[in-house]
Amino acid sequence: MAFRTTAILRQGLKLRPPFELALRSSCLQLVLARWGLETAALMGLRGEQTANDDDRKVRAVEAITTAMYESGLDDHATSAEKSMLDKPYRTWEYSDYAYGDHWEALGVLQWLLGRQHAIPTYYSSFDRARLFQNSGIMPADPSTIEKFVDSFMSSQIHQTFDKQQLQRAVDTSEAWLWRARAQVLLGLRDEISRADAKPSGDAQDSPLEAKLRAQNIPHSLRKMAADMPKTIPLAAQRAHEKGIIGEVEGSDFGIVVEMKEDNAVPTEQRRTATVPYSSLDPDHLDALRKIAESRFLAFAWALGKIDKWCPEKTAELV
Repeated sequence: MAFRTTAILRQGLKLRPPFELALRSSCLQLVLARWGLETAALMGLRGEQTANDDDRKVRAVEAITTAMYESGLDDHATSAEKSMLDKPYRTWEYSDYAYGDHWEALGVLQWLLGRQHAIPTYYSSFDRARLFQNSGIMPADPSTIEKFVDSFMSSQIHQTFDKQQLQRAVDTSEAWLWRARAQVLLGLRDEISRADAKPSGDAQDSPLEAKLRAQNIPHSLRKMAADMPKTIPLAAQRAHEKGIIGEVEGSDFGIVVEMKEDNAVPTEQRRTATVPYSSLDPDHLDALRKIAESRFLAFAWALGKIDKWCPEKTAELV
């Protein structure tokens, strides 16, 4: 058994030029800066802030948008990114907030650029504050964006990782995306079985296909659903033997979780336990899927396996 559903990434590990990665990273950072302001407003995290503070945020939003145009990033941002930045403060639509899933992609791009030391485990997130610090970009200051991108324009730039390290990072990304997709298929196994038993019709418009598309699961993978209970243990063992995952627990990918402790216990002294991937609750499973998808998107785009920055494009990599 291999993680063949995404093995296309391993067919030539040639990265895009560093300055292209830097431009994409800069676009992500600008929109994520705006995402932070919009998310705080949506959640009502204002405390004792005043109307003057709200005006300050409006000016910050306008400065971020201006920075996109003055730095020339508008030529490299996607149409969706430009649309989000062009909208007035507090007018984002529900779908715009999903952009927050791109934090993990930003982390991978910064690792590829040598600004991030390591990629965390696939059940941990990048430190968001550190990601912003890594680039030196001040979202409202176009000159900092230009300085960051210009630092990667030289043809003499050397990568901070070798081909073997890149290969391992790609293998790890593929394995955790495979496991995330496997969990979705596992959850839809009965529904897929019932659908496959019915006479063929316009299957592409069925509720089942809509669920698969919503989570970027290729249609061709649905045939794997019936065998998932047997396949996952084999995949976990293979990944462990290759050193891609740290532990196998309950014949599944092992996830290290922090045990509940009294608040007085220092973070570094809190106990941990390893649990099977499948034992997590739906919210945590969804969080792990988003981490895997976002990091995989960054690798797929950086390696030129998809031509546009579009999460839906990853479903084509079969």
